[in-house]
Amino acid sequence: MLNVKQRQMNLRFLGYYGGAIDGIAGNGTIGAIEEFQRNYRLVVDGIYGAKTDAKLIEVIKAEQIKLGVTADGIAGTQTVNARDNKQLSWNDIKYFKPYEFACKCGCGKNNINLKLVKILDEIRETLGVTVVTSGCRCAAHNAKVGGVPNSRHVSDKAADFYIKNVSKSVVLAKCKEYVASGRARYTYTNNTNMKNVVHIDIL
Repeated sequence: MLNVKQRQMNLRFLGYYGGAIDGIAGNGTIGAIEEFQRNYRLVVDGIYGAKTDAKLIEVIKAEQIKLGVTADGIAGTQTVNARDNKQLSWNDIKYFKPYEFACKCGCGKNNINLKLVKILDEIRETLGVTVVTSGCRCAAHNAKVGGVPNSRHVSDKAADFYIKNVSKSVVLAKCKEYVASGRARYTYTNNTNMKNVVHIDIL
């Protein structure tokens, strides 16, 4: 049976759940389960039992097969990126090329989420020439550069970048607009090792 985080991931992928993937079966998670049960004609009790578990896994596997990814019944990073990158293509990106987001260690990892690239495209349209210093990272490279183990760089949903001749305070303010709108999850910079670089990532 799926654990609570996996249930939340699946329910969010299907649009039933909008909260954090925190492993806590709170009211938001229970409400999402009830809505899922209602739509699939299961007993609507908010209890995640065997029948609900089987149906949720079945539905996710069907979506994964459509997307051409491993059908394991869990809507993880590979599944989410495949969906997002099916909705967008590099033809929708004006300024960037795929190689700009490849892991810097040369391992070949490069499956950047195009929803993130689209945000960077829009920022570049407004503020100017943008240089990506870090996009996708394999786990080994992430550890080498001091990234946290669950870094969104590893799940292809983060980028560090700077904009030529534009202060990082201006860039950070623009990124915060995307966080406020819900299109981005988090953005930050600091005054120690990042210099003029700003980080932005998505859910």
